[in-house]
Amino acid sequence: MSQTYDVFLCHRGPETKRNIVSVLSGMFRSKGITCFVDYRMDKGKDVNSEIDGAIQTSRVFIVILSPEFATSTWCLEEVLKIMNTKGVRRRVNPPVVPVFCDVQRSLVQQQAANTSYDLSVKKGRYPEKIECWSKALKDVGDLDGFVYETKTMPQWEISEAIVARVESYLSHNIITVEDRKMPISRECVAYDVFICHWRPDTQLNAVSVLRGILLSRGITPFVVGYGKNVEETESMSDVLTEIKGSKVHIVFLSPNFASSKRCLEEVVYIMNTQNSCDTSDASPKPTILPIFYNVEPSTVRHQLKGYDLKETPGSTQEERERWASALRQLSLLHGFEYKTDSEYQFQWETLYDIVKNVEMSAKTVIPCNDGRYVEKVNQVLKMLELQEKSEDVSFVGIYGRNKSEFANILVKRLAREFGRVCHLTNVMEKACQPDGISNIVKKMCLDLIKSDDVRICQQLLENERCLVLLDDLGNDIDMIRPLVEEVKAMLGNGSLLVLANQFQHVLRQMNVHKLIDLTLEHKRGILQICYAEGDGINDGFLIQLRETFDMLGLDVRLLNRDQVKSGSTCPQNAKVVLCIISRSFSSGDFNSMFENAILPSKIVCISYGSDLRDEGIPELFFKMEVDFRKRELDKDQFRWMVQKVVQILNERPEEIIKSAVDFPVGLAERSNNIERCILDAVSMSDQSLQCFGLVGMGGVGKTTLAMSIYNKIHSKFEGSFLSFNTRSEVQGKGSLGLVALQKKMLANLMRSNEDVLWINNYVHGKDVLKKKLKNINALVILDDVDDEEQLDALYQPLRSSLGPKSAVIITTRDRKILEWAKSRKIFDVQGLDKEMSKWLFYWHAFMKPKPPVDHEEVSERVIEACNGLPLALKVVGSHLYSKSDKSYWEESFHYLQRNKHKLFDVLRISFDGLDDYAKEAFLDICCFLIDDEDQDFVCAVLKACYGMGRTYLHELQNKCLITTYVDEDEDVRRIRVHDQLRDMGRQIVRQDRRDRAWNEETANDILQDERARSSLRGLSIRGHIPLPVEALDCRCLPQLRILVVKEDWRYRWTERGEYFPQNVFTDVRCGGLRWLRWQLAPFQQLPHGLCSPDIRVLELRHSNLSEVPMDSLPKLQHLDLTGCKGLKTLDSSIARMTDLKYLNLSECPHITRLPNDMTSVSSLQHLVLHACVSVTTLFSLPTTLRTLTLEMKSNEVCSLESLENELTITHCNKLKRLSLDAPSLQRVALQDCIGLEQLDCKGFSSLKYLDLNRCSSLTTLSSLPTTVRNLTFSGEMCVYACVENASLPHLEELTINACRNLRRFSLQATSLQRLRLYGCGLEDLETRGLSSLQLLQLYHCRTLKSLVLEETSLQVLDFLFCDGLEELDGKGLSSLQSLQLKYCHNLKRLAVEAPSLQRLSLMDFWQLQEFNCKGLSSLKQLELTKCTSLKALRSLPTTLQRLRLRHCAELESVDVRGCTCLSYLYISDCNGLTPSNISGSDRLTSEASVEINVR
Repeated sequence: MSQTYDVFLCHRGPETKRNIVSVLSGMFRSKGITCFVDYRMDKGKDVNSEIDGAIQTSRVFIVILSPEFATSTWCLEEVLKIMNTKGVRRRVNPPVVPVFCDVQRSLVQQQAANTSYDLSVKKGRYPEKIECWSKALKDVGDLDGFVYETKTMPQWEISEAIVARVESYLSHNIITVEDRKMPISRECVAYDVFICHWRPDTQLNAVSVLRGILLSRGITPFVVGYGKNVEETESMSDVLTEIKGSKVHIVFLSPNFASSKRCLEEVVYIMNTQNSCDTSDASPKPTILPIFYNVEPSTVRHQLKGYDLKETPGSTQEERERWASALRQLSLLHGFEYKTDSEYQFQWETLYDIVKNVEMSAKTVIPCNDGRYVEKVNQVLKMLELQEKSEDVSFVGIYGRNKSEFANILVKRLAREFGRVCHLTNVMEKACQPDGISNIVKKMCLDLIKSDDVRICQQLLENERCLVLLDDLGNDIDMIRPLVEEVKAMLGNGSLLVLANQFQHVLRQMNVHKLIDLTLEHKRGILQICYAEGDGINDGFLIQLRETFDMLGLDVRLLNRDQVKSGSTCPQNAKVVLCIISRSFSSGDFNSMFENAILPSKIVCISYGSDLRDEGIPELFFKMEVDFRKRELDKDQFRWMVQKVVQILNERPEEIIKSAVDFPVGLAERSNNIERCILDAVSMSDQSLQCFGLVGMGGVGKTTLAMSIYNKIHSKFEGSFLSFNTRSEVQGKGSLGLVALQKKMLANLMRSNEDVLWINNYVHGKDVLKKKLKNINALVILDDVDDEEQLDALYQPLRSSLGPKSAVIITTRDRKILEWAKSRKIFDVQGLDKEMSKWLFYWHAFMKPKPPVDHEEVSERVIEACNGLPLALKVVGSHLYSKSDKSYWEESFHYLQRNKHKLFDVLRISFDGLDDYAKEAFLDICCFLIDDEDQDFVCAVLKACYGMGRTYLHELQNKCLITTYVDEDEDVRRIRVHDQLRDMGRQIVRQDRRDRAWNEETANDILQDERARSSLRGLSIRGHIPLPVEALDCRCLPQLRILVVKEDWRYRWTERGEYFPQNVFTDVRCGGLRWLRWQLAPFQQLPHGLCSPDIRVLELRHSNLSEVPMDSLPKLQHLDLTGCKGLKTLDSSIARMTDLKYLNLSECPHITRLPNDMTSVSSLQHLVLHACVSVTTLFSLPTTLRTLTLEMKSNEVCSLESLENELTITHCNKLKRLSLDAPSLQRVALQDCIGLEQLDCKGFSSLKYLDLNRCSSLTTLSSLPTTVRNLTFSGEMCVYACVENASLPHLEELTINACRNLRRFSLQATSLQRLRLYGCGLEDLETRGLSSLQLLQLYHCRTLKSLVLEETSLQVLDFLFCDGLEELDGKGLSSLQSLQLKYCHNLKRLAVEAPSLQRLSLMDFWQLQEFNCKGLSSLKQLELTKCTSLKALRSLPTTLQRLRLRHCAELESVDVRGCTCLSYLYISDCNGLTPSNISGSDRLTSEASVEINVR
């Protein structure tokens, strides 16, 4: 079957094929229009059949009627066939466009005798054809066409008009690639190319076409006099200015060029410009391209015929010499020979080759403004220069965290170097879909030529240089390779294919020509420490500096001044240098070390035993003093210095695992050896991942060592994950703990959001890990693994999925774990050597690297007794800190000597050194307060029991018996105890004291023993588990300080006998009780025995309590009655509680008022009345209050001048004006104060959060402080005006409710991240001033009709009841992850480009007939409800995990066959669906949840 064509070009070859036909054919190809010209037929084809087939299938005909056209019987026969097709086609007659090229229309029509169109001369040979040919010619001559006079008309403009006519005929079903009309004259600030030519020779043909092609490629040429009369041409001064400003000079050396003095002067100026360019200038010299147009280069060089300058009219000798010199120089440049009479030279192809050369120099360079990537961009440019003449497609691979960012920069930088550009993202997700590869290729064709016809695209791109970027290729090489090969086959020679991927191994297997490794941009930061050796600087201090920064992943270099001076080493360019100024090492010495290197931008200066004078050190950004002769190390200042340095040197400090290790002595050497071994093994591995084990006793430093290794080598892998304390994470949580760790691992290695991962159980999680992590080269550390189930769930899937360049490190106390894991090498983590043990001990015992002279001997003996165990060295050293009595040290040594082989006994020395109350506090923490308790609450309990809380915590922390950490989710500090120390504490209780019970086993043991019961200090039990029979004999627990009863909601209403705690404790007297926690307590009144007058902390959350005996609790400090729904009031005696600091009555719905005289509670700091909906009156409150949260219906507000943290007042209907002086107040919530008219914020100078929701009468909001970060208000337009006029540079969240008169929203708030507009009368929403916006919610904004969004930072879009909205246009929303549109009935157009979108919900879309998931390659959750016009749902992305379809009445078919990740499918009330029309539901895995309710 013959190929179909859009255009058939009928012409006489010798006259027109090398000029106008060549140009028309090239223009059509560049626009995606297929064109038949006979000279482009494949060799060996039958000419007649090819021409006949092309005529039969072409849609438009162009007949070039040249002077000798009618002398060719081939041409006459083609015209006859063309005209005959008009009558025989069943479809609309195809148009025929005649072009009268140097021919009069009348000549064609009349065919007069003795003219070239006189057909009678052929009558003898073709008598039967003459009449037909003649009629066909006359018919063509009568048609509307074009007149082209080559001597007077510019060729490009006439050709462009012809092409435009053809486009109009084809426009109903062909999409043109470009639509450029090139004007005759064009105003331009700066020109890229200057074309020097002699107008009569070349302007109307070659120069005209060259100019047109350049303009179509985005290159601006300057052509003297183009489109103007001779007298209108530009002045010589203007011409010389354009020569100087152009990047490329093209000189058409035509036969009569030298007859023009002006042309010759232009050549002189061009050559002078080239020769005079300053070589020191950063800009390149202009490129000069000579075109020898029907002239030999030797003729120009030697000024022969036509170039004999003596014949140039009006010339002088001096001029001729200048011209001759310039012409000789010009002729020696390599250019183009253009012979119009050459049989093998075609105008379009020749000029297009010239244009491709021009493009390399003329294009405007888009600079790479990001300094991080300049070198990388230059590497690609260099590669392109070397492969410029390549006959193949060049490949560049980009790998690293910032691959997409760099890829975008590279495309912008190179786009104008190429004819066409295509940028495709989320490639692997798209490739996994049905027909994924072919669809990707079609999408590429659409981007490149605006047509998805692959055959046409390949034909058009044959001679085009294209730039194609494929981003996010994934890790399935078997799918990537055929995709890349197919894309490569589409591209022409000299094209560039950029592959961006987070997995390096994929790019290496693709054999890219250039691999851009962006991980080098995040390599270990170099920290140089400059000092003078032998200047009294203790080696231990230098080691402390090196070890600390080494543990945090920095490359630490020690630079000795003498070594730098001798030349044996030299400083490197670095961001930060740490300088240790000592007695003989001054700031001047430091500066001299950098004579041959760039002085760093940040300098940390440590004065070691000398005065700190920093006048000679520029850019000093941190300084501290160290003088161990006078004082110990300031730990807090040292930590702050370390933190600042790490933040600067690690561009991604969030990836560094930080620890509370203050003195990481001995880590560097051990971690470096293990690191080298791991990296060597990984580098030689080519088959499977490498597993390594760290085994050793508890407290030997395995976790700290693993963390240090991770910090130093994680950036060398494609992904990394560290699971801290695996045993603790899983313990007590069963399979849920394993599933949580599987999700964390997957999210870290795939760099995805943990929330969108779907794992049903840990067995399913193993399959997910195997599939998703295939071939990834990763670093995984599993810390503290203690059983085979953990290995099975977390390690086994990695063995069958991760790539051969992966490493897994397992730390454990059990060698069998590592044998099960088949570890390549097991590292026995031993104690520290003698020297390192000394330094670790000295730092903890003295805060110095060296002990006092009189303690050296005993210190060495104590260190030896600790046997190199880091935990023991820290604990014992901290125990001896500040103990100057040498005899105390001697006793400690003898104790250690006796117990050096018993870890608990070694650790116990620190415990034994505590005072009695501190010991009790430590044991209480070990038994009752280690479940991640809030530090402030622990302080309250300890203070209740021992009179001091924070002091004891501080002491225990200094002794290294406890640590604290910040819970970033809740912004509180919590307590943590090393499990060895916890077990030591509990062992002390078991063996020595038997005075605490923390579980049922220990409780039964003690309660069965009458003597033990009498000394019981703490008890933690479960309310639904019976106590031993002996507990009924107990009538008194005189020493009991702590009672914790844990209730379970599941057993709350079960029948309980006399042995259960609620009955046992009815009659037990606990006179010494300090802390009682009994959640869900079943009693209505606190049992008399538990009403201890010494109780300080009372927690009865969600209990049946109806009253609290305040008189019996005079020393109460912390009272929590949250959720006690039977409680109606508090006894007035609460006024006598002068120690009460915390009172929580939240969710007590029946409390109507507090006692009248609350001011007497003079110590109250925190009062919480949240959801106390019945409170009507609140009189005076104590001025000590720091936090107040309440909900009430009155207008009586007390004086709160000392309020610091929070003020919440709701339902104060009569409150009209509020003005407080509270300079420390940070949060104010005035909700449902419908009578409030004025709010003066002048006294809120620290305010960050302001909530004025439903304060509908508010008209004046004055003196808003600049500190506000979160603002909510309702009602009048004047409030918005106050906000609009205020300076709010830190505003991050804004919510506006029911502002009916707000017609236009336009706010300049570059820090705003979340914007919520509810029930506003919006007509125009302007978001250009919100460059940081991440969330936009519009609810009930019914008057808004259209919205255009371009914010790439947006992550969440949520629209509800915006039923006036007709058009939503969101292009370039690259960060959008969630989109919800509900009850937007009139939305007719939804255009959103969101390659990162993961959640999409559409409800009540009445007009939605077709849903297309194109471009949603990351979609994981899709919900369609009441889309009543939707007919079919197909081409769903493979990433989809949850699909929910409800009330889509017209839906007839659903196809989920390509949804390989689908784990949840719900279809209901879709009446048009039948089970047979739901394709692929039977292929879902057994773990998937499927519910289909259709007829």
